[in-house]
Amino acid sequence: MHRFLRLAVLAVLALFPLSCTAPGAPEGKILIEFWDYPRLPAVSEYLEEQIAEFEHLNPDVHVELTKLSWAKGGERLDIAAFAGRPPDIAGSTLTLKYVEAGLLEPLDSYLDEPIPGMDGKTWREDIHPSILNAVQWQGQTWAMPWYKEGFVILLNRDILEERGVEPPENGQWTWDEFLAAMRKLTFDRDGDGKIDVYGIGFSTGKEKWEAYSFLFAEGMQILDPTGRHMVIDSEATRRGIQRLLTMEYDEQVSLPGAGGIQDDTTWTAFSTRDRKLAATCQGLWAIKAVTIQNQRLEETRAARPDATDLPPPLRIAVALFPQMPGQPQIMASYGTGSYMIFKRPTDPARTEAAVRLARFLTLERGQEINREAGLLPCRISHLNVLADVPLYEDIVPLLPKAISPPTHPAWQQLDQVIGEQLQLVLLRAIDVDTAVTNMQVRGQMVLDDFWKSHDAAADQ
Repeated sequence: MHRFLRLAVLAVLALFPLSCTAPGAPEGKILIEFWDYPRLPAVSEYLEEQIAEFEHLNPDVHVELTKLSWAKGGERLDIAAFAGRPPDIAGSTLTLKYVEAGLLEPLDSYLDEPIPGMDGKTWREDIHPSILNAVQWQGQTWAMPWYKEGFVILLNRDILEERGVEPPENGQWTWDEFLAAMRKLTFDRDGDGKIDVYGIGFSTGKEKWEAYSFLFAEGMQILDPTGRHMVIDSEATRRGIQRLLTMEYDEQVSLPGAGGIQDDTTWTAFSTRDRKLAATCQGLWAIKAVTIQNQRLEETRAARPDATDLPPPLRIAVALFPQMPGQPQIMASYGTGSYMIFKRPTDPARTEAAVRLARFLTLERGQEINREAGLLPCRISHLNVLADVPLYEDIVPLLPKAISPPTHPAWQQLDQVIGEQLQLVLLRAIDVDTAVTNMQVRGQMVLDDFWKSHDAAADQ
């Protein structure tokens, strides 16, 4: 589970109590162990209601829901999975190391069954191809997709109005238009000779993908279609990295320290009382986080009408990342939320019940609840659930084909290689050519090691 959803929940929720109930089904019932991370309140309520409804419709099934902690949830899932004690369902982005270990159930036969009430249309036919592709590896489907995320730029309307800057029309701007706006939005408010507000903020490093949008916008690619070769050593990658350097060093319009700032630094600088950022690169979750933050501010203000320590509501506009010269408008994404089903070779009825629960959770209500989370549903028949929400209207058309990191078992290692080189170049420890060469060479070493092991296992 990526840090972005973690930040979303932490930004708007108090701590969730964790379920510590030891799993066990009443005699004669099929047990489904369902592990998931904390969700936003409306989504959490939906899941609990749908589990109860599934149990009502399937009286031979008993579901045990366990909410993992952010700090240790991934580690707990790994330990359980590789010790032969996995749950039946885990909510996450697809984790391909489980596929390589032979732990997940392939779902293609289930996707070819008709969706209830859809006149014979199958699940496969109603899932957007780019979203389905994110849960596939080597021609098979390894998770049930639910929603897709995307990266956008959030703008503080109050700061824009203070500086006489208009949000980009239809949420789109060229690089030159974007840079001109960031110059105006970077300023010394109190006249002490120091910058009080920066135009934009982004971070780099492992699982910090805000900067990837600038690189993908220049046409950067990471792997060839076979997944065996790095193709990141390109002029497109160099141009993208140079854009990052231009923002921080040449124009000095980005929050300093992009090569080393912490996970939540840019969000804090944008959303908390001081509001040191006019714009920030964030996932779609941040739009909903602002809405909930403002609601809570109003509730606090109503309860404390004389309070003087409360910041004003955060008024935002939403824009896409700038379109680079000669390139199409793109959106980047950190992935597809899904349900993985772990195999039970000795208990096929349990595996089948788990798959059917996962599908049940992504029926119509499961698609519509994504509106409450501000996420794009995975199914073509429901891609418009955000279309009438003003803050989303300019970004919804690009969301289905948003560019995600490669679906590859070695991606975590590749991401670390790329993230480290981005950090080093932004800290000016190495130059752009060295960074890109290192990404290519070290990334290829990771791939070679992976495929050597993979191919040897396949030959046995």
